[in-house]
Amino acid sequence: MKPPSLLLAAALLLWGWQTGLLAFALLMAVVLEAARWIEWRVDFSNSDFNHVVDLCSLLAALGGFYCVLTRDATNQVMTMFQATNFTSRSSAMNSVSQTTFIFFQWFPMILFPAVAAQFYSTRDAVPRSCFLFFARRRLAREGRPQPDRPAINLTYPYFAVVLFSACLANQRNNWFYFVLCAVISGTLWVNRPRRFSTVIWVATLILVVKAGFYGHRGLSEFQTVLENKVANWVSNWARRSGDRNDATTAIGRIGQLKLSGAIVMHVEPEVGPVPSLLRDTMFNRFDSPRWSNSPRPTEAQILPVGDGTSWPVLLRTATNFVRLSSFATRGQSVLALPPGATLIENLAAGEMFTSQAGTLRVTQAPDFLYLRVQHGRGPTSGAPPHKPASDKTISTDLAIPLREHDAVGKIADELGLAGQSGPVAAQVIDRFFAENFKYGSFLPNSLRQIPQGLTPLGFFLLKNRRGHCEYFATATVMLMRQAGIPARYVYGWSVQEPERGTGRFVVRERHAHAWCVYWNEQTRTWVDLDTTSPDWVANERQNASFWEPLTDRWSRAWFGFSKWRWHGATGEWQNYLLLALVGLIGLLAWRILARQRRRRRKGNGLSEAPPTAWAGLDSEFYRLENRLQKMGLERRPGETCGDWLERIEPLTAAPIPAIRELLPLHYRLRFDPHGLTGPERGALQAGVAKWLETARLEPGQRN
Repeated sequence: MKPPSLLLAAALLLWGWQTGLLAFALLMAVVLEAARWIEWRVDFSNSDFNHVVDLCSLLAALGGFYCVLTRDATNQVMTMFQATNFTSRSSAMNSVSQTTFIFFQWFPMILFPAVAAQFYSTRDAVPRSCFLFFARRRLAREGRPQPDRPAINLTYPYFAVVLFSACLANQRNNWFYFVLCAVISGTLWVNRPRRFSTVIWVATLILVVKAGFYGHRGLSEFQTVLENKVANWVSNWARRSGDRNDATTAIGRIGQLKLSGAIVMHVEPEVGPVPSLLRDTMFNRFDSPRWSNSPRPTEAQILPVGDGTSWPVLLRTATNFVRLSSFATRGQSVLALPPGATLIENLAAGEMFTSQAGTLRVTQAPDFLYLRVQHGRGPTSGAPPHKPASDKTISTDLAIPLREHDAVGKIADELGLAGQSGPVAAQVIDRFFAENFKYGSFLPNSLRQIPQGLTPLGFFLLKNRRGHCEYFATATVMLMRQAGIPARYVYGWSVQEPERGTGRFVVRERHAHAWCVYWNEQTRTWVDLDTTSPDWVANERQNASFWEPLTDRWSRAWFGFSKWRWHGATGEWQNYLLLALVGLIGLLAWRILARQRRRRRKGNGLSEAPPTAWAGLDSEFYRLENRLQKMGLERRPGETCGDWLERIEPLTAAPIPAIRELLPLHYRLRFDPHGLTGPERGALQAGVAKWLETARLEPGQRN
């Protein structure tokens, strides 16, 4: 059943108007509507239709891949998790909807080759088997021909897909609703039941359109409420806090630490040496086993400069540059940076915040970060030591928990730290740990037998003298404070493992590290002091998995792909992809048309041979055609058999549907290389004889 003229064109133009692809929609509409006036047709075989359907499947796969790689599409999904109020949450949900449906908006373009092939084919439908890839493979293995029936006329399904895609992209204005109703009404008008009067039909249509208008407005309001509820639920379920207000340590617990060798970051020195430590966050309050910040640090926003991808952290210049590669989570990330970072470049984020605790947090960031960081000696991010509200209170950067006083005081007296300056005390403490302590990922079983009144940290300082970086860092902070020097606990990463053959360094999960920073009053900067035993690097490397070289190759490839995806020449590869698709479609069309030309040349070469020498010329179907021609119902030049039968059906009382059922067998006898089997040829002969007898068209049998 053919749709009315210009119906598909109207639907496509509506879709192009809503999606912004009006030029493509206009071209597609012209191609499809022109088939009504162009008599030229291509005799597509089942194999040709298979190729066209496979092309549509490939376009669908590439379209989905393109959606994943498109920065705008993927970033919109993550905005939902950052919503904090009704307005922003509703806006985020709208963005999520657009991102979710963007792939389906392209379906009219994806399915267009198959629909165009049907419109310019000698058939009026596409065999259903062409859409069943695995069924085709099974038939090929069994050596059976691919069936022509049942077949699917793609006209109205494609019309529904076009309208569906237009609805996904609509801007929710009243014009869209009424235009959509007008397009659908055109289809209903052509197929309206004739037993009802036109007045009743039009009145019913107006009533339905009016009811739909008010109904869709109510659904829109309900959707707004539902989106807010869903956004609340999802945000509460999957919210990832970008804050770093506390950190729970493994002090006082027995267990194995930091065994994972997964690569989380690449560090590539550009100018100057590679930084040995990357700071994530500072903490100033210790309540074993938890470090936190007191008072809770406030955040200040950093504004970008230039093209919006450069963020000045400190208002000074530095001489060293390093490139950092890492992943963000749901568009948020806390940046781990070298000490003295002054400027961050190549960061296309929405907002950046810095806290008094030295945390740099970004939102609305791409999934992959490839930063260029300027750093060097001098002031660093992080507020100066906390000043107490009165002389009777002590600064939190000098506070030592009461239960740690005895052990820390004893070691400080032993080392003579009282009255020492920051750099001198740092040297003394560093030497003390290097000469008397060992690193261990496994805490000894004797930890369970800590003497009464001795804390795990005190046991580490006075008795056991074996532990991991959290012990060393916490003990160092306490000793520096005992000496009257403000100090803080820092969580971050150690950069220690060069990547073979690349000139950069890899940072693994097991390279997570903790150390102390103390306040140098002369330079007014926080200075790193890492007293963890140097053998911790080799100790942790022993825990590497047997499969680590293999996973490293995958990680390197994924980092490279992510870098190309987010920071490569996106505009260029998108153009290349479009050109490749156009070339692929052109190649398929050329192959099909070339095959048709070869068939015509072959037919011309056999024109002088006896009729039976050309397979199918002895088809019984020609008896039907001859009889109908004698009745004045001849087939026009260039007219397909399907169109011919549809045209003459209202002009005769002969049972035309019975002829249409025999047409696939006739086509297979004529054009299928395998021809018909014996039973199928018999079915064609019997069907023709039965039709001639029923229609009484044989000579001497007419009424």
